[in-house]
Amino acid sequence: MSLQQFCERPVVTVSPEQTISEACALLQDKNIGCLVAVENGKLKGILTDRDIALKVTGAAKDPRQTTVHEVMTPNPARIAVNKDLPDLTRLMHTFHIRRVPIVDGGDQPLGLVTLDDLLVRLGQEMSDVGDSVSAALFRKPAPTEAEEPSLEWIISYP
Repeated sequence: MSLQQFCERPVVTVSPEQTISEACALLQDKNIGCLVAVENGKLKGILTDRDIALKVTGAAKDPRQTTVHEVMTPNPARIAVNKDLPDLTRLMHTFHIRRVPIVDGGDQPLGLVTLDDLLVRLGQEMSDVGDSVSAALFRKPAPTEAEEPSLEWIISYP
């Protein structure tokens, strides 16, 4: 399964120099839980709603004075778009992370995959496999010529 399918939605980005208040407005407007911090087109960090809760609210910092750079996770784990699903799941498991930016060769973010996205895709794949197995196991044999239903009754007149 290609990672390109996770790049269909645009990545919501923020500048590391923006304030946490601006970032929160973006999170609320887009109804999302994280932002990708980008500078000069390159991935610099990731900011989650949890980062804001713990590092800003929990530390009693002013969100109007605190920048994304101060709170974000710098240099986050990322995956190249040409990698595959086993590479992604291994990365998420190894680093115990729920969100992974997908980047091109120049470290430009192309997409973001979350654990929820991954579970939905894997569920769809398992459903497809189940449908195929079920169809193979319970397929009716093709009718023979003698068993083929006749359609003459549709076109015959009394």
